[in-house]
Amino acid sequence: MNDHLKDQFLKTIFNLKMENFIAYLKSISSLKEESTKDFFSKCQIFTFKKGHQLVKPGQVSQYLYFVKSGMGKVYYLKEEKELIDWFSDEGNLLTSVTSFLTHQPSRHFVQLMEDSVLIGISYRDLEELFSKHHDLERLGRQLCIMALVQLQDRVNAMQFQTAKERYDHFLVQFPNCINRISLGELASYLGMTQVTLSRIRGLK
Repeated sequence: MNDHLKDQFLKTIFNLKMENFIAYLKSISSLKEESTKDFFSKCQIFTFKKGHQLVKPGQVSQYLYFVKSGMGKVYYLKEEKELIDWFSDEGNLLTSVTSFLTHQPSRHFVQLMEDSVLIGISYRDLEELFSKHHDLERLGRQLCIMALVQLQDRVNAMQFQTAKERYDHFLVQFPNCINRISLGELASYLGMTQVTLSRIRGLK
Protein backbone atom coordinates (compact mmCIF):
# COMPACT_ATOMS: atom_id res chain seq x y z
CA MET A 1 0.00 0.00 0.00
CA ASN A 2 1.51 3.35 -1.05
CA ASP A 3 1.59 6.32 1.32
CA HIS A 4 -1.43 8.04 -0.28
CA LEU A 5 -3.65 4.97 -0.03
CA LYS A 6 -2.44 4.35 3.50
CA ASP A 7 -3.32 7.92 4.51
CA GLN A 8 -6.78 7.57 2.93
CA PHE A 9 -7.33 4.25 4.68
CA LEU A 10 -6.33 5.64 8.07
CA LYS A 11 -8.52 8.70 7.53
CA THR A 12 -11.50 6.47 6.70
CA ILE A 13 -10.93 4.38 9.83
CA PHE A 14 -10.65 7.54 11.93
CA ASN A 15 -13.92 8.91 10.53
CA LEU A 16 -15.76 5.66 11.20
CA LYS A 17 -14.54 5.56 14.79
CA MET A 18 -15.54 9.19 15.31
CA GLU A 19 -19.11 8.73 14.12
CA ASN A 20 -20.24 6.87 17.25
CA PHE A 21 -18.55 9.42 19.48
CA ILE A 22 -20.24 12.37 17.76
CA ALA A 23 -23.59 10.54 17.86
CA TYR A 24 -23.11 9.99 21.59
CA LEU A 25 -22.39 13.68 22.21
CA LYS A 26 -25.37 14.78 20.10
CA SER A 27 -27.62 12.48 22.14
CA ILE A 28 -26.66 14.54 25.19
CA SER A 29 -26.96 18.01 23.65
CA SER A 30 -27.60 19.24 20.09
CA LEU A 31 -24.55 20.43 18.17
CA LYS A 32 -24.23 22.61 15.09
CA GLU A 33 -22.37 21.36 12.05
CA GLU A 34 -19.57 23.91 12.45
CA SER A 35 -19.10 23.01 16.12
CA THR A 36 -19.07 19.30 15.30
CA LYS A 37 -16.37 19.75 12.67
CA ASP A 38 -14.30 21.89 15.02
CA PHE A 39 -14.63 19.32 17.77
CA PHE A 40 -13.81 16.53 15.32
CA SER A 41 -10.58 18.27 14.31
CA LYS A 42 -9.32 18.33 17.92
CA CYS A 43 -9.91 14.66 18.69
CA GLN A 44 -7.24 11.98 18.56
CA ILE A 45 -7.39 8.19 18.43
CA PHE A 46 -5.27 6.26 20.90
CA THR A 47 -4.51 2.54 20.92
CA PHE A 48 -3.27 1.08 24.20
CA LYS A 49 -2.52 -2.38 25.55
CA LYS A 50 -4.23 -4.02 28.50
CA GLY A 51 -2.80 -2.73 31.77
CA HIS A 52 -1.83 0.69 30.43
CA GLN A 53 -2.36 3.43 33.02
CA LEU A 54 -3.86 6.59 31.56
CA VAL A 55 -3.57 8.45 34.87
CA LYS A 56 -1.70 7.78 38.11
CA PRO A 57 -2.13 9.45 41.52
CA GLY A 58 -0.35 12.79 41.55
CA GLN A 59 -0.82 13.32 37.81
CA VAL A 60 -3.33 15.72 36.30
CA SER A 61 -5.84 14.03 34.00
CA GLN A 62 -5.22 15.86 30.72
CA TYR A 63 -7.62 13.98 28.44
CA LEU A 64 -11.28 13.05 28.32
CA TYR A 65 -11.57 9.67 26.60
CA PHE A 66 -14.43 7.92 24.83
CA VAL A 67 -14.07 4.14 24.81
CA LYS A 68 -14.44 2.93 21.23
CA SER A 69 -13.39 -0.60 22.09
CA GLY A 70 -12.05 -2.17 25.25
CA MET A 71 -12.62 -1.37 28.88
CA GLY A 72 -11.10 0.64 31.73
CA LYS A 73 -11.46 1.16 35.46
CA VAL A 74 -10.96 4.02 37.90
CA TYR A 75 -9.63 2.98 41.30
CA TYR A 76 -7.53 3.97 44.31
CA LEU A 77 -5.42 2.07 46.82
CA LYS A 78 -6.17 1.88 50.54
CA GLU A 79 -3.82 -0.17 52.68
CA GLU A 80 -2.56 -1.78 49.47
CA LYS A 81 -6.10 -2.86 48.59
CA GLU A 82 -7.60 -1.85 45.23
CA LEU A 83 -10.94 -0.10 45.60
CA ILE A 84 -12.77 0.45 42.30
CA ASP A 85 -14.95 3.51 41.80
CA TRP A 86 -15.96 3.07 38.16
CA PHE A 87 -15.86 0.91 35.05
CA SER A 88 -16.10 2.24 31.49
CA ASP A 89 -16.74 0.00 28.51
CA GLU A 90 -17.64 0.68 24.87
CA GLY A 91 -19.69 3.82 24.37
CA ASN A 92 -18.77 5.42 27.69
CA LEU A 93 -16.40 8.16 28.84
CA LEU A 94 -13.24 7.45 30.82
CA THR A 95 -11.06 9.81 32.85
CA SER A 96 -10.29 10.84 36.42
CA VAL A 97 -13.29 13.16 36.52
CA THR A 98 -12.36 15.43 39.45
CA SER A 99 -8.80 15.85 38.21
CA PHE A 100 -9.91 16.58 34.65
CA LEU A 101 -12.54 19.14 35.67
CA THR A 102 -10.48 20.93 38.34
CA HIS A 103 -7.08 20.42 36.71
CA GLN A 104 -5.75 19.23 40.07
CA PRO A 105 -3.62 16.09 40.68
CA SER A 106 -5.62 12.88 40.66
CA ARG A 107 -6.03 10.61 43.65
CA HIS A 108 -7.02 7.76 41.37
CA PHE A 109 -5.54 5.38 38.87
CA VAL A 110 -7.22 5.14 35.48
CA GLN A 111 -6.18 1.81 33.97
CA LEU A 112 -7.20 -0.21 30.92
CA MET A 113 -8.48 -3.72 31.57
CA GLU A 114 -8.29 -4.81 27.93
CA ASP A 115 -6.50 -3.78 24.75
CA SER A 116 -8.41 -0.61 23.93
CA VAL A 117 -9.07 2.01 21.27
CA LEU A 118 -9.92 5.40 22.74
CA ILE A 119 -10.96 8.72 21.26
CA GLY A 120 -9.49 11.54 23.33
CA ILE A 121 -9.63 15.30 23.52
CA SER A 122 -7.43 17.42 25.76
CA TYR A 123 -8.59 19.78 28.48
CA ARG A 124 -6.90 22.71 26.73
CA ASP A 125 -8.63 21.99 23.42
CA LEU A 126 -12.00 21.61 25.14
CA GLU A 127 -11.60 24.96 26.88
CA GLU A 128 -10.83 26.63 23.55
CA LEU A 129 -13.85 25.00 21.94
CA PHE A 130 -16.13 26.01 24.83
CA SER A 131 -15.01 29.62 24.43
CA LYS A 132 -15.66 29.54 20.70
CA HIS A 133 -18.95 27.59 20.51
CA HIS A 134 -21.88 28.11 22.86
CA ASP A 135 -23.45 24.76 21.94
CA LEU A 136 -20.24 22.96 22.93
CA GLU A 137 -20.16 24.94 26.17
CA ARG A 138 -23.72 23.73 26.82
CA LEU A 139 -22.59 20.18 26.09
CA GLY A 140 -19.81 20.60 28.65
CA ARG A 141 -22.33 21.65 31.30
CA GLN A 142 -24.47 18.63 30.52
CA LEU A 143 -21.48 16.30 30.85
CA CYS A 144 -20.66 17.85 34.24
CA ILE A 145 -24.24 17.35 35.38
CA MET A 146 -24.13 13.73 34.24
CA ALA A 147 -20.92 13.17 36.20
CA LEU A 148 -22.48 14.67 39.36
CA VAL A 149 -25.62 12.57 39.00
CA GLN A 150 -23.56 9.40 38.52
CA LEU A 151 -21.52 10.26 41.60
CA GLN A 152 -24.65 10.82 43.70
CA ASP A 153 -26.20 7.58 42.40
CA ARG A 154 -23.03 5.75 43.42
CA VAL A 155 -23.12 7.25 46.92
CA ASN A 156 -26.85 6.46 47.26
CA ALA A 157 -26.28 2.86 46.19
CA MET A 158 -23.54 2.33 48.79
CA GLN A 159 -25.62 3.96 51.54
CA PHE A 160 -29.14 2.73 50.89
CA GLN A 161 -29.14 -0.37 48.67
CA THR A 162 -28.70 -3.94 49.85
CA ALA A 163 -25.83 -6.02 48.45
CA LYS A 164 -28.24 -7.82 46.12
CA GLU A 165 -29.76 -4.54 44.92
CA ARG A 166 -26.29 -3.19 44.13
CA TYR A 167 -25.48 -6.33 42.14
CA ASP A 168 -28.77 -6.20 40.22
CA HIS A 169 -28.21 -2.51 39.45
CA PHE A 170 -24.73 -3.30 38.14
CA LEU A 171 -26.19 -5.81 35.67
CA VAL A 172 -28.48 -3.09 34.31
CA GLN A 173 -25.87 -0.34 34.32
CA PHE A 174 -23.03 -2.40 32.82
CA PRO A 175 -24.75 -5.20 30.85
CA ASN A 176 -21.65 -6.01 28.77
CA CYS A 177 -19.14 -6.11 31.62
CA ILE A 178 -20.13 -9.02 33.86
CA ASN A 179 -18.05 -11.61 31.96
CA ARG A 180 -15.09 -9.28 31.44
CA ILE A 181 -14.10 -8.55 35.02
CA SER A 182 -12.88 -10.73 37.87
CA LEU A 183 -14.94 -11.64 40.91
CA GLY A 184 -12.55 -9.58 43.04
CA GLU A 185 -12.91 -6.48 40.86
CA LEU A 186 -16.69 -6.73 40.91
CA ALA A 187 -16.79 -7.23 44.68
CA SER A 188 -14.53 -4.19 45.12
CA TYR A 189 -16.81 -2.01 42.98
CA LEU A 190 -19.95 -3.22 44.77
CA GLY A 191 -18.43 -2.74 48.22
CA MET A 192 -18.81 -6.32 49.42
CA THR A 193 -16.71 -9.40 50.05
CA GLN A 194 -16.20 -12.06 47.39
CA VAL A 195 -18.03 -14.52 49.65
CA THR A 196 -21.12 -12.29 49.71
CA LEU A 197 -20.93 -11.73 45.97
CA SER A 198 -20.64 -15.47 45.29
CA ARG A 199 -23.68 -16.12 47.46
CA ILE A 200 -25.72 -13.47 45.60
CA ARG A 201 -24.70 -14.83 42.22
CA GLY A 202 -25.63 -18.32 43.36
CA LEU A 203 -29.21 -17.15 43.81
CA LYS A 204 -29.54 -16.37 40.10
